[in-house]
Amino acid sequence: MTTVIYARQGDLVIEKLSAPIAGELERAPRLTFAGDSSGHPHRLKGPCESRRDGLATLVRVAKRTTLEHGRAGGHKPVTLEPGNYSVRALRERGHGADRQVED
Repeated sequence: MTTVIYARQGDLVIEKLSAPIAGELERAPRLTFAGDSSGHPHRLKGPCESRRDGLATLVRVAKRTTLEHGRAGGHKPVTLEPGNYSVRALRERGHGADRQVED
């Protein structure tokens, strides 16, 4: 399966998947990503199906929906078209360490 970076929102990277997600997913009326360590959640406003897969969350969106940042004046909303996505926090490497990027 190939992936293409679809968008970024702060420290979250949204990749569009080229193939359907295999296996079972859980339905959710909306999904919150605690991607950034500053306490500002990222919320997917529409219904979706998802599951954790290692450091990423696999998401299937049936209808166009919006990923919004939980802080007023925060990052611009990202529109997700119907499809399959992998959402993960961006990691930074260097200085002998690997850490999650803060936005």
